[in-house]
Amino acid sequence: MIEKLKYALFSIPDYEIYRRYFQTNDSITIYYKNVIVKASSQKVSVYYDPEEPLIAKELKYINKENTIKTFDDISSAINYMNYLSLVTSDIRYTLYHYFLHQLEEIELNYNFLSFGLAGNYPNFSDKDLSIRCDLGDLTVGKKKVKYNIIIIFNNDGSCRLSFYPEDPAWNEEKICPERDVDKTIEYILNLKVDHYKDIPLIQS
Repeated sequence: MIEKLKYALFSIPDYEIYRRYFQTNDSITIYYKNVIVKASSQKVSVYYDPEEPLIAKELKYINKENTIKTFDDISSAINYMNYLSLVTSDIRYTLYHYFLHQLEEIELNYNFLSFGLAGNYPNFSDKDLSIRCDLGDLTVGKKKVKYNIIIIFNNDGSCRLSFYPEDPAWNEEKICPERDVDKTIEYILNLKVDHYKDIPLIQS
């Protein structure tokens, strides 16, 4: 596992890979951007941890607990390392990762998720785009609910969540008043209704 990981990492054309690389007879530790990769002979762990001395900054919303994943194959570990490098460097991906993790914590499950970048003309540069996720076929706990959600993560650290029916008319939605991701999650958690029509928000 250690040798395979070393070959995979050295094939990445990025000087960051070599700057903070430590190897012993039975382990490898690499600090790639703000991501930590640690490998033994059996497994590879990938995570972000602000407590590590070689990590440059402490980020809001994410920590070791909500980022750590362990792999027994190299390609999955490298893919997650690259994904986590986005999560730790771009607030839109930070919010996306954190929000989905928190949904697991409150046991809001979805069977459908679409992911995309969205923006308004003429602002189509990457830094002007937002992440948009549509989540459908929702259950809260084990109870099926009769609404879906759209959430948009913006590069100013805000988010915008809206509810829509399972079979919506054009542009039909109820918009959550909160723009902070934690307050948005709290709003969802405190929503004690199962049907779109009962959500106490004004129809747009």
